[in-house]
Amino acid sequence: MSTRDGRRDARRQSVRAYLHRWVESAGAHLLVVDPKDDGGALAEAMAGRGVHVTWVGSTLDGLVEFGRTDPHAVVVAPEAPGIPAEEFVGVIRQHGSPYVIAGACGVEDPGAAGVGPLMLAGASAVVVRPYAPQHLWELLTHAPRSLAEHARLEVGPITLDATAYSVRVNGERIADLPLKEFELLRALMLAAPGVVTDDELRDALWGSDGRRPGGNTIAMHVTRLRARLGVVADVRRIRGRGYSLTVG
Repeated sequence: MSTRDGRRDARRQSVRAYLHRWVESAGAHLLVVDPKDDGGALAEAMAGRGVHVTWVGSTLDGLVEFGRTDPHAVVVAPEAPGIPAEEFVGVIRQHGSPYVIAGACGVEDPGAAGVGPLMLAGASAVVVRPYAPQHLWELLTHAPRSLAEHARLEVGPITLDATAYSVRVNGERIADLPLKEFELLRALMLAAPGVVTDDELRDALWGSDGRRPGGNTIAMHVTRLRARLGVVADVRRIRGRGYSLTVG
C-alpha cells in the first residue's frame, strides 16, 4: 500500500469514528431487535445518514434499550426471543408512539413472514432482511419524529450537513474543512450560543479513549476555524470555561 493510500485509509477510518461519535450523541436513534446480528454493517451504513443503531438480540433487551435511548424508530423481528414480539410492540407503544417496522424474512406475503401480528399490534411498515440501509432510510423519513434535524445543523448563516460532509455560509458551500475543524464547528454549533468546555471538545475531536492533546492544540484548530469563517461568526474563548460560537 502506498503512503497516499495509507493516508486516505486512515482518513476514512477517522471519519467513520467521528460519525459514530456524532450520531451517538446527537443523531437519530434506531433500535433493532433481531437475534441475527449483522456484525455492525447496518450501523456503519446508517451512521453516515446521522442515525445511531442499537442492535439487541431479544425483546427483553429491547425493552431496556427502548427506555434508555428513546429511539425514533424500532425494527423488530417476529422470532426475536423473550416476550412475544407483538407483545413487545404493544408495550413500547404504551410509552409513546415510536415508529415500528417489522422485519420480514424475504418472502412477499407479510402474513407468511410472521409479521401479521406485528402489524396488528401497531407496526407501520415492513422491511425485508437483510436490512438495506437505503430502504430503511426511506421508511424512516416517514417516521413521526423528524430525522432531518439530526443530519443538519443551522446557526445563523452557517449550515453544517454531516451526511454530505459540507458547510455552507449564506447558502454557498465553502471549501471542505479538515476533519478536526469540521468536528470543532459541529460541537460549537450544537451548543451555540452556549459554551463548550475543553474536555467536551476533546471528546468531540479525539474521543474519550487514549491520549488526548492539550489546550494549545485546541486553540490552534480554533484559530484556523476562525480564519475560515471570516466575519460571519466568531469563536470566543471564555477564560476558565471553554469556547462559544456567536454569529452577527
